[in-house]
Amino acid sequence: MTAIVAGLRPVALPDPARPDAGLVLASLWHTEGPEQQQRVMSGVMDAWEKARLPAAYLARHCMAGSDGRTILNFAQWTSPEAHRAFTADPRNQQSLGSAVQALYSADPPGRYVPYHFARRHDGAARYFTATWHDTKDYGMARLLADELTGRAPAAPASSVAGAEHFYIGEAGRQLLVLAGFQNEPGGDGPWFRPFRGLVRAAR
Repeated sequence: MTAIVAGLRPVALPDPARPDAGLVLASLWHTEGPEQQQRVMSGVMDAWEKARLPAAYLARHCMAGSDGRTILNFAQWTSPEAHRAFTADPRNQQSLGSAVQALYSADPPGRYVPYHFARRHDGAARYFTATWHDTKDYGMARLLADELTGRAPAAPASSVAGAEHFYIGEAGRQLLVLAGFQNEPGGDGPWFRPFRGLVRAAR
């Protein structure tokens, strides 16, 4: 039986580089507008706060898109195996899974393995962007991550990401780049502000 432990606390800002995370789950949800966006994020986090979560659960955050519709879901677990064991338990499907699906009908999130992160300058990230790149295999995903890490910033220092976090899909077919900013980032796509989180303190 999976051990259920205490020690969870609400923390708004995520730590994408925490070293004990061996699995990242990430997905985008598209709601009809600000009212539904807020309702879904609040309901999802309420459900997770009431759930019996195993020691392998590290953190989950809902982040609100600047477009007033999009939600970025970001979760961290110790390992892929531990998360699969949690989702395979029918009790979790009946309680947590049903609660979330009642709020928003969503496909399973993407599963990613942390590759590396690049820190550009100090300071806590309060805004994030998420970019997905399709790749042929794990090797190509690593090459792309290395190439993106080494590129020169094209924007003023005030709008450059303080850190970039690179995650490779379990099948090697996708690279997720999560960039953190101290100030509201520019660009055409939505950026995300952390809404609520539920975090287990690092040991």
